[in-house]
Amino acid sequence: MNAPAAHQPPAQPRTFRQQRILRIQLDAYERAIEVLADSVRQRHWPITATIGIANGGLAPARGISELLHVPSYHVNAKHNPTDATYTEATGIVTYDLSPLTTGVAARSLGGTVLVVDDICGTGATFATLAPELTAYLGTEVALPTVSLCRNAGSTISPDLWVWTVDDWVWFPWEPTPTAETTIEDLPIPGHVQTA
Repeated sequence: MNAPAAHQPPAQPRTFRQQRILRIQLDAYERAIEVLADSVRQRHWPITATIGIANGGLAPARGISELLHVPSYHVNAKHNPTDATYTEATGIVTYDLSPLTTGVAARSLGGTVLVVDDICGTGATFATLAPELTAYLGTEVALPTVSLCRNAGSTISPDLWVWTVDDWVWFPWEPTPTAETTIEDLPIPGHVQTA
């Protein structure tokens, strides 16, 4: 894994009201993927590929890729020291680009490549990966960013996102939250938000 200090933005605290877990139900998630894909078609078309940021960005990247009929690749990145609820991000993003380099092999991705994550908590992951991906893919590649959620405390916004959140978010691919936790479902979206 790499963690170049030169591209690390200062750690920004995320907003957690710590009143409930915000849950994305499967129907809301599926609709979010549809509205993101539609918005990508309108604003960033043509897209040549997606790159999901593992782990959370894998499912949305693949879902958007399927709707846009483009290949999906991934990179590994980690910003939180643990997966525990309300863990504050460290401000240091470690990453591994080898799944991408293996996936594209000798080919070169050009055009517009969508970088996808589940949440933009502080913006550090997108900010760290963008110059690394640009250096690897080439200067002619555009890298718009997309996430399902954006934390209200983030000073950086992705190009497109669905929900602005102010508490911990539970995604459909994660273990079910504990029963004693108050759960609030995020609404089925009708549109995306833009930077």
